[in-house]
Amino acid sequence: MFKKLNRTSRAAAMQVRPLIDYLIEQNNLLDEIGRVLARENRAISARNVEDLTAVTERKSQLMLTLQQNDQKIKLHPDAVKLKGEYAQHVHVLKLKLTECKRRNEVNGKLIRLCQASCRRLSAMLMGVRDKLTASMTYTDKGSVNARSPLRVSVQA
Repeated sequence: MFKKLNRTSRAAAMQVRPLIDYLIEQNNLLDEIGRVLARENRAISARNVEDLTAVTERKSQLMLTLQQNDQKIKLHPDAVKLKGEYAQHVHVLKLKLTECKRRNEVNGKLIRLCQASCRRLSAMLMGVRDKLTASMTYTDKGSVNARSPLRVSVQA
């Protein structure tokens, strides 16, 4: 029922890669996230829901991998080298992360603007509908009969 792991598999799974490998991987992930955020921005601007769904899923996967690698870096036996030998690498990664956060915030604002625009359009359409249906009546057969608003001025 359960697949047994032999000792070589366990040892390979527990083997720690060099710290620079994780830093390079983080760099590549941040570059990919930047590209995905640009695609997300284009999909939002074009109101392309199908592309937006795929892009959002990819962004979530990348963010999860980024967080997992971050944990591996924090727990790495050579993590103390992050402030010395690898300080420049860490600085570049922080700059890229800041840029990704900024782009993500821009996309969030764009989504909120699109939602507000849709709400305004919906409210306008409901107002027009309400004005049209206010002058509607039904015939004796149940059919809708739209009449123009009465322009009769009655004074008592």
